[in-house]
Amino acid sequence: MLNALYIAAVGLQAQKEQLDASANNFANMSTPAYKRQSVDFSGVLGRAATQGRLDAVIAPEMLTKHQLRIDMSPGTIEATGHPLDVAVSGASFLEVQLPDGKTGFTRGGSLQVNAAGELALVANDLPLKSDVRVPSGATGVSVDAGGRVTGILPGDVERTLLGQLELAVPSNSEYLQYRGDGVFTAADGAPDPLRGRPGDEGIPTLVAQSLEASNVGLTNEMVSLMLTQRVYELNSRIVQAVDEMMGLANNLRRG
Repeated sequence: MLNALYIAAVGLQAQKEQLDASANNFANMSTPAYKRQSVDFSGVLGRAATQGRLDAVIAPEMLTKHQLRIDMSPGTIEATGHPLDVAVSGASFLEVQLPDGKTGFTRGGSLQVNAAGELALVANDLPLKSDVRVPSGATGVSVDAGGRVTGILPGDVERTLLGQLELAVPSNSEYLQYRGDGVFTAADGAPDPLRGRPGDEGIPTLVAQSLEASNVGLTNEMVSLMLTQRVYELNSRIVQAVDEMMGLANNLRRG
């Protein structure tokens, strides 16, 4: 009976984490390039099965080791008309420089020119790794489908090439670990991604003046939420049933 209690406890904790993930998905339905999150419990169940013991599920540390999985399927491309918005297509990513010196990967293509003249993400001001410098006073800065950044310098009437964006294509998205704010990092030991200009061999093009929408679907998320609720109820009933059985057993012993 104790095993049943422990298994139900793991189930309740699991559904609580899935509920948190669903709430995050609902909150980010309108966030450009947001990727749907879910919780994968196969690792916990797999360890219990290979050890051949039900009580393997009850280890306290297992309650906090559920793996957050990211659905990397692309969202729809929506035109914005903003000259510094670019939608990343295919399985490619923009690379950003993280504060700790590591390289981040992002699908969010809403860009701005920061105080240092670099192209950076609007959401978190992380600069792109592509070496693009926008001179002070430049106007009409834009990015085309080939990743070319152009603008009109002070005193000029013609556009000038200011820099070139590059994209990175990881060999497998499973190597990416979610860091937060739409940014991923490569796992230790992951092979280097394929890098190149948009449109080069093996590198998708960008979609200018557009952004990738969130890949969260309202209908699918509602179904997932209802399933989470039902599984939570089933686990709570197991706890109630075991409690009643233990009470009955205690009464029999007293009798």
